[in-house]
Amino acid sequence: MDADEIEAAYEEFVSLLRSGDFAVPVDGWTAEMIGAHVALNNDEIAAVAEAVTRGESVAYDNAAGVDDATLREFAERAGGREGVADEIDRTARRLAQAQRALGAATRLVEIPVVIHDQGQLVVDRPLAIGDFVVGNATYHLELHLEQLRSLRT
Repeated sequence: MDADEIEAAYEEFVSLLRSGDFAVPVDGWTAEMIGAHVALNNDEIAAVAEAVTRGESVAYDNAAGVDDATLREFAERAGGREGVADEIDRTARRLAQAQRALGAATRLVEIPVVIHDQGQLVVDRPLAIGDFVVGNATYHLELHLEQLRSLRT
């Protein structure tokens, strides 16, 4: 997946977030919180990829990006759903640029990755940064697109 494809992958998510009316779930994240999670995650993964490009030793942990209070605060600072959509646009471009900056060899650099989902540890192993960026823009994004669709009224 090249950088242009990474940017394009977020278009449907952003469009849905901007256009939809969403239910507020009894349990779980609101549409704004889902979007905040996607934006925060993109920024963190982009920062890690940028550091790898600079030759730095880094690791990824999604703890902040799954914290409910952090997600609510992010959505409020962004100005609600429309602002969160703008942030996803921005972070998708940053993620794509980070992928663009990774060279063929650098994409293979493995970094320690820790991912929690709903309080459960789901990943705790090294991943190649290039694959991690792509997985974020495919598998991870699709999970949250489906989550967002499920809240549509």
